[in-house]
Amino acid sequence: MPNRILSLLALTALLTLTLNAQTFTDALRYSHFEVNGTARSIGVGGALGALGSDFSVLSTNPAGLGWYRSSEFVIAPSFYNARTESLLVNDKSNAAIEESRTNFNLSAFGVVVASRPRSANWSTFNFGIGLNRLANFNQNYFYRGESEGSIVDRFQEQANSDEGISDFESGVAIDAEALYDQNPQDGFYESDFELAPDAVIRRQQSVDTRGSINELVFSFAGNYKERLLIGATIGVPFLNFREEKGYQEEDVNDEVPFFQDLTYTERLTTTGAGINLKLGMIYRVDQALRLGLAVHTPTGFSLSDSYRTTMDYNYLTSDDGTGDLISGSAESPDGLFDYKLRTPWRLIGSAGFIYNKLGFLSAEIEWVDYSNNELRYDGFADAEREANSGITNQLGGAWNLRLGGELAFEVFRFRAGLGLQQSPLIDDTTISNTISAGFGIREKNFFIDLAYQRRSTEEDYKPYLTALSAEQIVQNNVTLNQYVFTLGFRF
Repeated sequence: MPNRILSLLALTALLTLTLNAQTFTDALRYSHFEVNGTARSIGVGGALGALGSDFSVLSTNPAGLGWYRSSEFVIAPSFYNARTESLLVNDKSNAAIEESRTNFNLSAFGVVVASRPRSANWSTFNFGIGLNRLANFNQNYFYRGESEGSIVDRFQEQANSDEGISDFESGVAIDAEALYDQNPQDGFYESDFELAPDAVIRRQQSVDTRGSINELVFSFAGNYKERLLIGATIGVPFLNFREEKGYQEEDVNDEVPFFQDLTYTERLTTTGAGINLKLGMIYRVDQALRLGLAVHTPTGFSLSDSYRTTMDYNYLTSDDGTGDLISGSAESPDGLFDYKLRTPWRLIGSAGFIYNKLGFLSAEIEWVDYSNNELRYDGFADAEREANSGITNQLGGAWNLRLGGELAFEVFRFRAGLGLQQSPLIDDTTISNTISAGFGIREKNFFIDLAYQRRSTEEDYKPYLTALSAEQIVQNNVTLNQYVFTLGFRF
């Protein structure tokens, strides 16, 4: 049996993050918007584009701001819960493990100032400013199971390929002695797992994500002859994302000579801000029917990544399980990288039918081509082309359909909504669904609204990528629950 090389290999530390860390997954995460907004909007499934008179439309169809007849202040705190069941597919006997994350946040906050211009043709000219939440990244999940293959295979493939040694993956594996060069003249790195390629390893991982995208909105809208409404919003989204991963492997069946266990951790923080323009119009066909159209320009994000990894690798000096226990440990340098992301255009069509004073029905359909996401790296043209090629090959166009209705009885409002979201991944036919319900009280000078929303989706997660050994696939069934309370005052 080959002897372990115990000396720690010294590598030159680079101070920049590996560029291919930004992938189509990151582009999709930061461009997949779901406006939370007020409880009224959530209660009817977010389908208020043609009806307006709600603060949330400043981030969807700003023309709806033109329906306001009085000024308004609104605040909408919310309670958010993400429940995830995770199953390591490679281990058929393993049971799914459920984890949940709960947090409080502000779904919407702002003020609308209504005015009546002197022109006889314009009924209103209104201004709005505030904050709408576009995305919530708070989630955690955990899986455990036994299967063939190791994350060390990934690091070994990388170290022995044209890609070379990465400070954040194969580099820490070498420093932690998970990889070693048995024959320094050949420049090829070996691992303990080559001695037992079919060994079944117990593995587990916890993934903890936090953060959000909150959009600061500056909106204007006017009402022309009670027939045509036009509006515009300048949106400034602020992005904050943090992810911590803790991955572990253990040779519980003593199948791999020398190897005992390992721990590999990853910490990523992304922050930044962007800007976009939203243009909208609403046409009132008659007293009952209203049609809406909105176009959102791409959001231009300027983002900064901070990334760090660590690895601990424990092994025995003898392959018979009786040797001394050696612990290798390594930590990557701080990875810092600034880049830009341009999200896709968005097109939203909507229709609303108002039945006297009894309530309304509404529908909204949105088209987004996620393959038009574009990453931009200053001075790294080859890496930029590679990242954008991955976006084009993995992402496509998707429809999002939102339906909702409200029933009015005196000052009380009863609401329900349904949403269907097509997967943006190419060749993925999955349709996620969202259901919602709400209740409100509308008085002359104030209103109170409550809403509940439930969203279900399925996703596959791969803890690491490998071309030559067994690939691990984790199936996540995610249920997102949100409770929103809105308090508003008219003045």
